[in-house]
Amino acid sequence: MIVLVYLLHFDKKYKHAQHYIGYTENLDRRLHEHELTNKGARLLQVASAAGIKFTVAKTWDGDRKLERKLKNRKKSSSLCPICRGEVT
Repeated sequence: MIVLVYLLHFDKKYKHAQHYIGYTENLDRRLHEHELTNKGARLLQVASAAGIKFTVAKTWDGDRKLERKLKNRKKSSSLCPICRGEVT
């Protein structure tokens, strides 16, 4: 079983947030849950309701421990290739 940690980049900020970090065993299913159902994280629910779109900016092989480590850094923009100008 492959577990991924993923970084979502919002096309515009929702209040203070422009990123979301999560983990999953099935990225396609999890993105579907975030986009089309209310089974996703609350931040993504309210951002979507505000018309904010998101894209997968980066993934890592890892689990909940890595997700927590990355979230605790508090600087998701430093991890984001879109924010760093590496993606066009």
